Parts: sequence; structure tokens; C-alpha cells
Amino acid sequence: MATMMKAAVFVEKNRIEVVDKPIPDVGPNDALVRITTTTICGTDVHILKGEYPVAKGLTVGHEPVGVIEKLGSAVQGY
Repeated sequence: MATMMKAAVFVEKNRIEVVDKPIPDVGPNDALVRITTTTICGTDVHILKGEYPVAKGLTVGHEPVGVIEKLGSAVQGY
């Protein structure tokens, strides 16, 4: 399994870049989802314009679609 993923991250006002980031570990209540597509919504536009303060390096795009790759030990129902 891969150890790195591509992510769109906020760099500074009016600048988002696609970078390599480590794939996060899956905790007991987490799911690892391989993202196949995501959308850009109003929140992302506000972040890009600097109208919504966030830390540099924040991964943007919170409306994804994907495939469950791994479930944490406490996750049930899938």
C-alpha cells in the first residue's frame, strides 16, 4: 500500500497547491477513504480568498467521494 497521497493545500491567500502528504494512520474510530473525486464549495473559495482564516498547509476540499480502503477496529456497519 502507498505511504503518500496527493492533497490540495492552502499555501497563502490566492494560492492552493497540490502536494504530497503522508497517508494518515487509521485510528479505532476512523476510516481511510481513497478519494476518487471532490468538489470545490463556497468554503473553499473563502479560504482561497483569505476571507476564512486557516493554517497554512490545511488540506482543502471537504466534500469528497471515494472508496473505503480501511476501517478502524471500532467501526461497525460497513
